[in-house]
Amino acid sequence: MTSSTSAVGRIGIPAQPGGPPRFYYPLPKPALSHLPTDVAAQVQAWKESYDFFPEPTAAASHHSAGTVLAWVLGRFSTQRTSKAVLRGIGCMIEWALVIDDEVLDHPEAPSRRSEIIRLVNRITHVLESPGYRVTENDSPYVAAVHDVMEQLRAECTPTQVARVSTGLRCLLTSGVHKLHIDEPTEDEYLALRIHDVGSSVYAAWIGLCGPAPIPDEDWNAPAVQALIGCATLLVGVENDIASYHKEKAEGQTSPNYVGVLQAARGLSFDRAVTAATETRDRLMLLFLRLRERLSPRAEAPLRYLVERLGQFIIANTEASLCAPRYNPARSIALEDVTRTPAYWAPSPSTTDTSPLPCPSVSWWWDHC
Repeated sequence: MTSSTSAVGRIGIPAQPGGPPRFYYPLPKPALSHLPTDVAAQVQAWKESYDFFPEPTAAASHHSAGTVLAWVLGRFSTQRTSKAVLRGIGCMIEWALVIDDEVLDHPEAPSRRSEIIRLVNRITHVLESPGYRVTENDSPYVAAVHDVMEQLRAECTPTQVARVSTGLRCLLTSGVHKLHIDEPTEDEYLALRIHDVGSSVYAAWIGLCGPAPIPDEDWNAPAVQALIGCATLLVGVENDIASYHKEKAEGQTSPNYVGVLQAARGLSFDRAVTAATETRDRLMLLFLRLRERLSPRAEAPLRYLVERLGQFIIANTEASLCAPRYNPARSIALEDVTRTPAYWAPSPSTTDTSPLPCPSVSWWWDHC
């Protein structure tokens, strides 16, 4: 399969820059109110009960097992959040990372399309089937996600669980779409990336941690959906910039926004990184405006979502800088990332607040 990044790969991968990318985030970066290391340990034990999770590498010794996960869960939650809910979210995060790396984005994925489509079809059925009976013929990926969904069903409302399963369905189906899309345009890629990076599943997880379920009329409001989509795509573009070299070094052929910009606009690698960063920052500026519009009149459940989506963005940057998955040869303490200005851009790379020229997302600007 050819893709917008495969041609770049044939030319050669540019050298990794001397330091990690820096991203602009102007809101306060609050200290964590709690660090649920006990929950992260439970998730680690759950992982060890399945044989498809990769063995930790030497690089993982930079951080104790589960430290990055505990940090991210701390950003999502409060001390009052149910530990059973946090455990379910943590297990699902770990499961989704493995599905991404070992199935959907695996270098051999293009040659295993039929197998992957069958697996994704089964997983999506299990996500939406309370009472599903796992058999010995089921894949361990199916057994694991069934267990996670049962954990969440025991603790959350049906509507909350449905929002999680909808977000995961979007993630999985977009992963299949990537196997069949050839040379996507910018608009096609951004529409795909919203779902590929997690769609609304992160917002759904945050909602599980809040003071009460978010009412449908708030969740489905266009401005709220624009905020969720904006935050999700923002971290997707940021991840593309941070993980480009990891993906190419591992032989992944799936599209990456940096490669899409190179192919679509005829840009050099450096100019494509600059353009991708500008897109990320235009989304950041939109996020701030949507947040400012929604926060004043939001009731507690929605206000929690709006506030924690900002911390979700922070957590993504922190994890990108610290997780062994992205930094096999570099150790940065999580605490240092938050409190060290050198890790963050002092200003946005652009002041352009106009809509992105992409129909898939330009409607978001109508609601700020």
